[in-house]
Amino acid sequence: MINIYVIGVFDLFHTGHVELLKRAKALGDRLIVAINSDRIVESYKRKPYISERDRLAVVEACRYVDEAFVIDTFDNKEAIVKNNINIIVHGSDWAGEGYMKQIRVDQAFLDNHGVSMVFLPYTQGISTSQILESIKKSM
Repeated sequence: MINIYVIGVFDLFHTGHVELLKRAKALGDRLIVAINSDRIVESYKRKPYISERDRLAVVEACRYVDEAFVIDTFDNKEAIVKNNINIIVHGSDWAGEGYMKQIRVDQAFLDNHGVSMVFLPYTQGISTSQILESIKKSM
């Protein structure tokens, strides 16, 4: 069984999120999604518009997702080991060592646990930032 892991905010859930989850699921058997907590997101981005509880409910409802949970730490090592993760997936908008630093893993940890990283192409034409800009312009 190949377990896929996606970590994200998923605020203002949109088709870009759906495409990421769909393409991630296609890489394996089980898709496990960690939703960054409100506290975590606010510490590096901004306060989410949708609460962590509601973001979790939306992600859980997505047909590509087998399991989802809220994570309240940047350090994903415990969740990776607990869920026997084989592949971590993220959008190509934030690739490589910067992303690995954000989720508190390094290449040695990945190698020791047989985990690979896959950065999928970012869905063009849609993003939470673009949605927010559109809302602001319409006001």
